[in-house]
Parts: sequence; structure tokens; C-alpha cells
Amino acid sequence: APIASEVCLSTWLTSKTLAHWRVTADGAAPLSRARAARVIAFHPEERRVASAPRSIEAAKSFVIREGLSIERVRVVNRSREDGLIYAAPVGYLESLSAGDAVTGAVGIEAAAPGLMLVDRLLARAGDASPASSGRPFAALIDLCAPEDQASDARLKRERLVIGVVLGDALAQPAVVCSVTDEPVKDIARLVLYEQKLADDSPWVLFDAADLLAAAPEVRFYPGEPEWSGIPTRRLGQGVLAASALLALGGAAHAFETLHRIRTAEASLNQARQRIDETQREIGAMMRSRPSALAAEVSLDPGALLDRAASLWREGSRVSVQTRGPAAEYTVSIAFSQARMNFQNRPSAWAVTERAQVAAVLSIDPPPGCTRSGLRATGALNEVSLVVSCENPDSALARFLPR
Repeated sequence: APIASEVCLSTWLTSKTLAHWRVTADGAAPLSRARAARVIAFHPEERRVASAPRSIEAAKSFVIREGLSIERVRVVNRSREDGLIYAAPVGYLESLSAGDAVTGAVGIEAAAPGLMLVDRLLARAGDASPASSGRPFAALIDLCAPEDQASDARLKRERLVIGVVLGDALAQPAVVCSVTDEPVKDIARLVLYEQKLADDSPWVLFDAADLLAAAPEVRFYPGEPEWSGIPTRRLGQGVLAASALLALGGAAHAFETLHRIRTAEASLNQARQRIDETQREIGAMMRSRPSALAAEVSLDPGALLDRAASLWREGSRVSVQTRGPAAEYTVSIAFSQARMNFQNRPSAWAVTERAQVAAVLSIDPPPGCTRSGLRATGALNEVSLVVSCENPDSALARFLPR
């Protein structure tokens, strides 16, 4: 199995401060604040629970249902392999990723459960581990330099010690991280005492070399949004792959559809060409007979006069203007008429009969015509009604050039 050359740890120390460490074969040293890292985290927010095999979403629901967290969690689901689920609140993991710009704290790229690292160390220890004793016990990781005698004597310099107490009597493993120069035996007794366990309770010791050997077996919490336990990035890749398959599967259909469209376009263009040729032939034939053409496309005076006569009422006058395809008829009637003598003095007013004015105002437009509003002169002594009519279009006119 591969052995890591270095491992980064994140610990919540007994002094209530979060610290980051770089662990090599020479022990643990503070991690540079300017460096982001993937870390194995030992923190009170971590949860470890035994479980039957479950899906990712079921594992998350199980952790919350068991009362181990009151907020959304991310999990490393080992329920199928080891019968264990490791969980941490999303807010805690996001706070690790953000870092702290004020204090210079490192922004973590990804975090793995420290409790899983302890479990992998115990699995590697095999018969030498007290895990099978059925009694609560302590697992200590003493990260000191190899030349130091960490187990029997006080060290000349401080080092990081991580203690984890496990056992059936504990609902949740207890994690203690400390920077100390005390002998390991004294630290083990202190860890057991804090958990109200007897001094003779078993404990097992691991060092930096053990940690580097087990670290590659640790899995990290998902560092991106998920949907039903699947990272959205993988979902996107799956959608892309499915789209590619659909595109390949539909390529033949798309090609056939394109061929049909192009065939229809070609048929339409041929039909348009035949229509243009027919119109040119008819136009040439009409130009060869100008008298017939003139009769066909000229205005029909008889029709214009008949329509004007139908609009005339007693006492009115009718005028007509033709404007291409339309004709406009204006029916006017005066309210009064004045006779002038040679001295240019008005005589008595001759008033138009009201019935005559009403007859003009009540004109209904003939079929194909529309009636517009009334018009009055500036002196308000005459009113006009305008009727607009469409002239019959010549069936042959459209064949002539415009």
C-alpha cells in the first residue's frame, strides 16, 4: 500500500483554537498560513456512527434522526464496507474552506474525518489493538520527532498529541488534541480520566510513521453540492455523456429530416420559377394586344357614375376622386343658400330643408365601400360626407410590370 510523504491535519486544541499541522516522518509542525491544503480534521463537530448499509441520502437522514446533528451534514459513507458512517455539519466544513483573512488562517480545500483515520490505524494494528476487548479504550497518536523518547520521559520540546476514546459505552467518540511535553503515559491517563474511565483501561499508541501509512486509506467529505448523494459535477458529466449518446442515436434521423427539407425547398423553387415564366408569357401576350389591355386595366366610368348617382340626395352635390385602386366620393349639402343682388348685399336666407340634410347624413355606403367622418366648412354653413370605395382590380393587371 502507498505511504504518504506528508499529511496535513486540522485540530481543535484544548485551548479552544483551531490549528493546522504538516506531518512528516519527523513529526508535526505548524502549517504555513499562506498554504491551502487537504486536511484530516479532528474536531468536536465530527460524528461517527455504526450503521447497516445505506445510500448517501439515507446515511444523512440517519445521522440527523439519531440526534447527532441538527443541521445539514456531509457524510463519508462506509456503511457497506465497515458498517460506519462519518458525518460533519455543512457549516463547519464551509468554515474550514473559507479560512480567516483577519488571522491568516489557512483556507482548506477539502477535509477528511479524523475518526476514520483512527479506525484505519486500529484496523492496521489488528490483534495489537484493544478494539476487540469490548471495553472502552484510548487511541493516542503521538506526533513527535523520532529521536524523542515520548513514552517514558518529559520532552524538551512540545509536540502534538491526539487522543481518541472509543468503546461500546460511549455514544460518540471523545477527541482530545493537545500540544504538550508530558510523557505519553501521563497523557493517556488524563484522556481516560476526562472520560471517567479507570486508569487501567487499555490504550494503544501510534506515531507519525503509522499515520503516514494509514492516511492514503482515508476518504474526504464531498467538497461540492450534491443531488441525491451524487456530486453535481458528476451529474453534469453524466448529462453530457447522455446528450452525446442521444445526438449519435438521432444523427441518422436528423440527416434524413435535413434531406427531406432540402428536397422540399428545391421543389418550391421550381414551382416559383414556373409561375414567373407563366406570368412573363401572359404579359407578353397582353402587350401584343394593347386595345384589349387598355379596356381591361382602365377605369370604368359607367361604374363610377352609377355609384355617384346612388350616393346623390336632393339638394346635395357629389364629387369623386380616383386614386389608383380606390375612389373617394364626397357628398356635400349646404345648411342655407343666399342670393346676392347687384349691390352685393345679401338677400333673405333660403334655409335647406332638414329632411334633405338628414338624408345626406344617413347615407349607407354601398357594398365594398366604407363611410368616414363628417367634414364641415370653416363658416359651418356646409357639411360633407366622405365615402371610400375600392375599384375592382383587374385580373390581368398583376401580370404587368410595375
